[in-house]
Amino acid sequence: MEILEIILPVLVMVILGMACRKGKLLTQSGIDNMKILVTNIMLPVAIFHALATAEYSRKTGILVLIMLVMLVISFGIGFLLKPFMEETYRKYLPFMVCVYEGGMMAYPLYTSLCGSENLSQIAVLDIAGLLFGFSIYMGLLGQTENGERFNIKNLFFSALKTPAFVASVLGIIAGLSGVINRLIAGPLGGTYLSVENILTVSVSSIILTVGYSIELTPELIKPCIKTIIMRVCLQAVMMAGVLLAVKYFAGSSRLLNLAVIMYMSAPATFSLQTFLKKKESSAYASTTNSIYCIVSILVYMIAAVFSLQ
Repeated sequence: MEILEIILPVLVMVILGMACRKGKLLTQSGIDNMKILVTNIMLPVAIFHALATAEYSRKTGILVLIMLVMLVISFGIGFLLKPFMEETYRKYLPFMVCVYEGGMMAYPLYTSLCGSENLSQIAVLDIAGLLFGFSIYMGLLGQTENGERFNIKNLFFSALKTPAFVASVLGIIAGLSGVINRLIAGPLGGTYLSVENILTVSVSSIILTVGYSIELTPELIKPCIKTIIMRVCLQAVMMAGVLLAVKYFAGSSRLLNLAVIMYMSAPATFSLQTFLKKKESSAYASTTNSIYCIVSILVYMIAAVFSLQ
């Protein structure tokens, strides 16, 4: 029953998004406006709060470095895999085989498995994903979507103008200083949490945009399945490498190993949807991520069986 409590809300939102398109309850311009709201306000606030309230230590730094190295390698391999993908979707492949959906998939699955008191184990892994995802990853995605040539200078300034990346940097600074934790512990803590909650509670609407863009057409299913197979194979190798690196450089534990497994079994970030402007690219990413959720659920079920033994 616990897995239904986690997965069913996501499935309902995805199906609702599909129904909104079929019933013409939402227009493409409405979805685009929703994406702007999420990427510029809701998501940055959620990221800032998560990083500002995280615990930091030497081990945290090692784990972040390991994950950053892995992300760069997997992203690079994604470019090498491009010749195996159809021309229409080839340029998006590196983005589809890299980064992870933490907040809406890996986090709840891990919490169900290991308890909310151990959420910091997986949140630490996500720091690297946030820094990489909302700088190099999203910057290059924007250039790719706009048909621009790779430009380091533009990439740098694009990151500085990306609210989620700025929120990540400010969140880490706030987390290292402990200012937000002290604020929460003080008399204004309740007020701060109320404001943070009302600004981020609707961030799940991003899943609605995923459902809206899904198109289960024969022409789209083939490249989506091919992308999923390549992502599964690549992430299996990357996961083994991360688990080995964690064991030798940071000291592994059952909870941390499960965090790595659940995090790296998640689909590509749903935030990807909000940065895609073209209908065909949005449909490809949405459909691939939605189907990939099945992989995450299967890994969760296997991990749950072994955890009970």
